[in-house]
Amino acid sequence: MIVPVSSLPVPSSQLQHEEPEKFELKDDRDADVDDPWGPVIKHIQSAFDPFEVVFFGVGIALFFLGLRTYGEPVWAHVIETYSKPTIMLGGTFLITTPAYWFWCGILAVLDILQFPKSFWRYKIQPEKVPTWEWYTRAAGVVLKNQLLVGVPTGLALYKLMEWRGCSYGMDLPSLSQVAKESVGFLFVEEVMFYYGHRALHHPSIYKVIHKKHHLYTAPISISTIYCSPIEHFMSNLAPALLGPVLMKSHVLTLWLWITIAQTNAINSHCGFHVPFFPSPLAHDYHHEVFNKNYGPLGVLDWLHGTAGSRVMTAEKKRLREVARARTSKLPAAAATSNLMMKEE
Repeated sequence: MIVPVSSLPVPSSQLQHEEPEKFELKDDRDADVDDPWGPVIKHIQSAFDPFEVVFFGVGIALFFLGLRTYGEPVWAHVIETYSKPTIMLGGTFLITTPAYWFWCGILAVLDILQFPKSFWRYKIQPEKVPTWEWYTRAAGVVLKNQLLVGVPTGLALYKLMEWRGCSYGMDLPSLSQVAKESVGFLFVEEVMFYYGHRALHHPSIYKVIHKKHHLYTAPISISTIYCSPIEHFMSNLAPALLGPVLMKSHVLTLWLWITIAQTNAINSHCGFHVPFFPSPLAHDYHHEVFNKNYGPLGVLDWLHGTAGSRVMTAEKKRLREVARARTSKLPAAAATSNLMMKEE
């Protein structure tokens, strides 16, 4: 089907709720269409994205390189200098909160300033143009969740890890240990996030809790934890933290895992599909259509028939080309100033 150019939307910064039923698709087949303005838009329906495996594999390799080179003397100093609560609460806060704002800051420059301009070719939904207001709207909610939900959860995590006998000592984790425990982490994350997330889409719950997060039908990095406090605990924190508690992991393994989990969550909401990086297409598509791709890995989506992909790729290619042409003719301020926010 060919969509007339005149019927395609002008690039817009409208930020408003859409109803899920408007996005029902009748066909979920993959389509592979060459797009000269950016990457090929194709979501591979498999449990694991190969680039994701490589990307985080390199991160894990760097972690163990640092652990082998500097781990023992540095960690010995840490456990001799600080108490267990300080290590758990302070360390966990330092490796999550600054990293979150660091990545969101970089992606805000790409979104708001569209700098460098050439990077915009990797925007998944280029017809929806983020603005400074998009980021400031989310920032307050994110800070509240990090402080009012994250800190109490950290206290509870410390108590649970003490109860389970998780280690803080010099028995530093080995690669084989982390590999075995990661299987447990992934299983817990997939099961808890998929079923918890799908429950949040139930009509009796969606408007009360989850609708807030879906304000961003074209997600941006900072919207990763733009959600209600209940959802932040239920969907973001609990699935990531329960695995290390159950596996009695070393605190360093916990920190490695939550760094991976947070980075993956931000990437899933970043709005850019950059070659050779983990693909955010699956979750970006979920924000666009609401009723596909509930899980982080895709295993339970495949099992329950909720996996989805962009089947209207040819139309997206045309839209992408028109958005590019129109954006190049408009001043940056004109393309990003039309912010309309509507809460229902």
